[in-house]
Amino acid sequence: MPYNETFDIVAFRSRQHAIHFNQVLQEAGINAHIISTPREVALGCGISLKFSPYVTNKVISLYKAYNPPIIGFYHVTRTGGSTIIARIPV
Repeated sequence: MPYNETFDIVAFRSRQHAIHFNQVLQEAGINAHIISTPREVALGCGISLKFSPYVTNKVISLYKAYNPPIIGFYHVTRTGGSTIIARIPV
């Protein structure tokens, strides 16, 4: 059976900002995880925050309130050996 996974990420320009924004999300009750930025996005500091697409609008609202320097928001779909990444407009 092929492996399927769908999630959203925010890619950062700075590790410090990624770690701080992860704390902001945790304090807001949003479950996010620090991950290596997918190679298809391979820009910035190399780490991103991964979270459920169901909370993306809330994450974007918090991003707009704190405004950390980011590369962008992305929707990631992995099916089997294929990865599709689409930029999320903010």
